[in-house]
Amino acid sequence: MINDFFLNRIKKYNPNSITEIKNAMREVLQDIILVAIGKSDFFNSCVFYGGTSLRIFRELPRFSEDLDFTLFIDKEIELINYMHFISKELNSCGIQHTITEKNKSIEPTVESRYINFNLKYLFEISFIEYVPQIIDNEILSIKVELEKNHFAGGKTELKLLTYPSFAQIRTFDIETLFASKLLAVLKRKWKTRIKGRDFYDYLFYISLGTKVNMVFLENGLKKFGHLNNNDVFTIDNLKNALKERFEQIDFEKAKEDVKPFISSNDKFIDSFNKDIFISTIDLIKC
Repeated sequence: MINDFFLNRIKKYNPNSITEIKNAMREVLQDIILVAIGKSDFFNSCVFYGGTSLRIFRELPRFSEDLDFTLFIDKEIELINYMHFISKELNSCGIQHTITEKNKSIEPTVESRYINFNLKYLFEISFIEYVPQIIDNEILSIKVELEKNHFAGGKTELKLLTYPSFAQIRTFDIETLFASKLLAVLKRKWKTRIKGRDFYDYLFYISLGTKVNMVFLENGLKKFGHLNNNDVFTIDNLKNALKERFEQIDFEKAKEDVKPFISSNDKFIDSFNKDIFISTIDLIKC
């Protein structure tokens, strides 16, 4: 039986549609998974980063899907060894789940697991009026992913989560988070659709006046083969690369990727056009 605290936590979001309910459920489940891992030694060598980190600890005004981690020190670590912490925490909350593995051969330096939840079951015990609209056997999945290609220059800090219990979570500082997002904006390859969430997050960092950890960004570009080891990547190089990237993007398609994760009155989405993005380049500083 799912505990009442879990259900009340979801309802605090005041969701008014299936999409909003799914987003709220996913975020509450993400908190539970993070706390579970935080009770282990995982964050002695790994760091939580990406859009979900920005959402949970920096108030990014969009929901996020996955839990992304990377090493911040050189160490051999297997994500699978921490799955029992997650199962124990979810079981203690009365939440049925399964765990599946992503094909390792796709990205050999990345280890991934999917935490899967039966959506109809979750709705039946929380938002029963929407159950007729849920497909039988529909799954809500949260991907937990560990990138093992460590590179230096990132600065970390500890943040406190308080639900469903207390745990310290190691994340990058905001300048390193911005650098990691710029790495994605510049070099991510899209197989089927543009990941507009990268560009949304970019605007969020710009709105905060965030500086860029250029050492981390340069090391990342070198680690993934986008720069030679002897190359120097300056702020001017970054601005030129961003201008070239923004010229290539279909921002209408990028906007469609973001819409399921934001509120209907979100203002950032109104800025999704080439001229706005190019004009933001001059605001970047290090």
